[in-house]
Amino acid sequence: MRPRAGYTRLPPDYDDYSKDDDRRFAQPEPEIPKASIALAIFLMAFGIFSFVAAWLHFTQQVLGKEQAEIGFTILGAMTFVPGAYHCYLAYGAWQRWPGFSWDSIPQF
Repeated sequence: MRPRAGYTRLPPDYDDYSKDDDRRFAQPEPEIPKASIALAIFLMAFGIFSFVAAWLHFTQQVLGKEQAEIGFTILGAMTFVPGAYHCYLAYGAWQRWPGFSWDSIPQF
């Protein structure tokens, strides 16, 4: 008696199949990390605001403590760089550029 493993025979035209047609190799579409993108946009906007505040203080358009532009510049760099990078990743994934995916944006 032959054991039954539940396998089925391959169709005769199996050589015509490719991995694109086979559902076993299909990858589900990853979900869009909306909260991470919103945080990235906020960080980028806050970084731009900090750079503008540093420039206004440096040109003495806005008065305040001495050398506050250094703090605004550091704060702007710390928020603008990661925000702009993640916005770039999100834009590339949205445009479906090769090598960009929604999985490359960290979720929290």
